[in-house]
Amino acid sequence: MSVTTSPFGYPRALFDPTYIPPTLLHRTKELKSLWHLFQSSLNPADFFNVNTYIDGIHGVGKTVFTRYFVTLLKNKFKGSFTDIYLNLAVKSPNENLRLFVEEYSQLTSREFTYLPNTQRLWSYFHFLRNKTDIPLILILDNVDRANQSLYDKFIRYSKDLKLSIIAISQIPFSDFRRNSKLASQYLDFPMHLEIYSSSALLDILTQRISLAFPTNLDTNFTKYIVDIVAQFDLYRPSTCINFLKAIYQHSAIGRDINPSLIRDASMDLVEFPSQGDLKCILEFDDSPIDLFYLPLLEKLAIYFNNHSNVYISFKELFQLYRITCDELQLPYNQNQFQKFLDKLLCDGFLYSSQFQLNDDNSFFMIIDPNLLLEYLEIKY
Repeated sequence: MSVTTSPFGYPRALFDPTYIPPTLLHRTKELKSLWHLFQSSLNPADFFNVNTYIDGIHGVGKTVFTRYFVTLLKNKFKGSFTDIYLNLAVKSPNENLRLFVEEYSQLTSREFTYLPNTQRLWSYFHFLRNKTDIPLILILDNVDRANQSLYDKFIRYSKDLKLSIIAISQIPFSDFRRNSKLASQYLDFPMHLEIYSSSALLDILTQRISLAFPTNLDTNFTKYIVDIVAQFDLYRPSTCINFLKAIYQHSAIGRDINPSLIRDASMDLVEFPSQGDLKCILEFDDSPIDLFYLPLLEKLAIYFNNHSNVYISFKELFQLYRITCDELQLPYNQNQFQKFLDKLLCDGFLYSSQFQLNDDNSFFMIIDPNLLLEYLEIKY
């Protein structure tokens, strides 16, 4: 399923909050489920209203999903229904109701007069709906308990008003319905949007880059962004897009994109151990294993200080370990190496990547390797 959009994307594909990609990736199953439901409901010969509730974590793409779906409906049922998007988080329930009635008045070419009384607003909306047989789809974004009274009002009279409601919320429906008996009574179709896999996030980022950036990014840099978001921010596509916003200006003026730039952007976008607070993770005693650990850590920092090295494979890491052993004239074995690797992962110097490198497990670094080198040189 794809929508008809302007072929020119950038930089709107990143910075316009209402932007809809030409194809919504990895939501085919969910789109088909809603499509079959609404396609039947909008049949002029057998119209009926449909109330849906779409939930998922913040930033998983619920709003983009809904806008994309409604655009699909518009392409299929041209002019046979009207739609209104209302972000309930912006205003109070009474003010949101006024904004909604005012917008609907404009859609129906009716003059709107300010009505301070909530009941009169509802009466006026009933009056407008009784003047038409055209179905109305209302998208209510950010439904929560603070505006539940307005949502309940809409859903209670949805059938009489030929009104289909698509509610979008961070609250799981199983939790929300405990405080809203009307939701259970009048809701037709709850839908939960799962988080994306790493490979799906990579596809989404690759698509946005092709739509927004004047040049493509190195695939490893795109994977690096996905790995950071997967590790520290619950696989949120919105955070991935925020990474692209942060580095877009550098790409637009022809500046090279490198791991250091991505790490700098991550400081404001995700939460992880501070790069400036290395002391808390660089506490060693005088045991042989820790003394051996330092030169290995130094080689690792040198490796990642090269901007062409975004990942290190298991084999490459083992090679650094062997070189360290040879320099110190110490024996080496697989079990000892595994202990070092476990310590690197436990201490936060390395993180496991969701992607393989040359069919091998790979690892990435978040700490600034140059800062780590300076610290090791001064401290040890």
